Amino acid sequence: MKITMVESVEFEIPWRKPLEEPMKWCGEQGRRGRIHKVYSDEGIVGLCDNPMDVRGLARRMIGRDPFDFILDDTVWPLQEAIYDIIAQKLNVPIYKILGKKCRDRVPVCYWVHHFPPEVLAEEAGLAADSGFKVIKFKSRPYYDVVEQVRAISDAAPELSIIPDANGSWWLPSRAIKIIKSIEKYEIFCVESPIPQADVRGYLRLREKTDIPIAIHMGNPDPITAISTGMCDYFVIEEPGVKRTLQYAAIAEYASPYESSSGDYGKGFRVGGMPVWLEGFGRTAIAEAFQIHLASVIEAATLPSPFFIHRLREHPLVEDPLEVKGGTVRVPEKPGLGVTLDEAALERYCVNRIIIQ
Repeated sequence: MKITMVESVEFEIPWRKPLEEPMKWCGEQGRRGRIHKVYSDEGIVGLCDNPMDVRGLARRMIGRDPFDFILDDTVWPLQEAIYDIIAQKLNVPIYKILGKKCRDRVPVCYWVHHFPPEVLAEEAGLAADSGFKVIKFKSRPYYDVVEQVRAISDAAPELSIIPDANGSWWLPSRAIKIIKSIEKYEIFCVESPIPQADVRGYLRLREKTDIPIAIHMGNPDPITAISTGMCDYFVIEEPGVKRTLQYAAIAEYASPYESSSGDYGKGFRVGGMPVWLEGFGRTAIAEAFQIHLASVIEAATLPSPFFIHRLREHPLVEDPLEVKGGTVRVPEKPGLGVTLDEAALERYCVNRIIIQ
């Protein structure tokens, strides 16, 4: 089997009407994406949702066997399509070529931007009605995070909440005050409250507060993060399957506690750090791939926010995955397990490039 052609379709799907103005405030006026279709000489077409321009990469891949690119992160902008082609060729769902499935249903959470409290309240109600149990929102200095949390809690008290500060609470002293002020609400964890390089600051947060803390894996290096015990959870957001699985393996087999065998292996024990995954896609195509990937990662027990497309007016698939009880069933159909809505893609298309 050989790759014969790549079709790259640039699209722009509007935000849902109630979110058009709030997304402008967030600097997200349009944010185009791309669906890449990778064609093979056997008539199998793989799909990838990735915003990157792939013209140079596609030229290097044409004429090659898709099997050549398994676990090759240098082809990340087209990687989803490679796995989709291979899985369709083998007549299996993608997870079967990624690893052993650890779970039939993957925990997920609803994602929103740094919206004002009244908009967060509306989105929280929608999230709860759509089957989610956890909502994650961006926290920024120009909104009072306590008011944001209160608005979510009042609108949907059944939801657990993840404020994601991206380091914007800056000082440990300020972060401690914020965390203590939201402790009475249903907080799942706080993500990156202060800059992640501040290891001592994180140790102080863990000493002075009780809410779990999550950080993005890689800053500081995972061994430092694990051995110091600066966080409770990891977020894995890496461009590539191999890199994601490598980070997941580190998380699965390391924990910031001494082993029972004395000095041998001191500082680490089998037990693992819980993780969630984050992706780079814009549609339910990327969401489906991430669900497959999360299903084979033992440590991925935390709810992953794959659902940015729910802020837009269309998911770009005919059969979006259904959320029930805060989880999504792993697709069992060959390949990705979802069907591209060709009519919708044509409707939202702004540019199309053929590489062959």
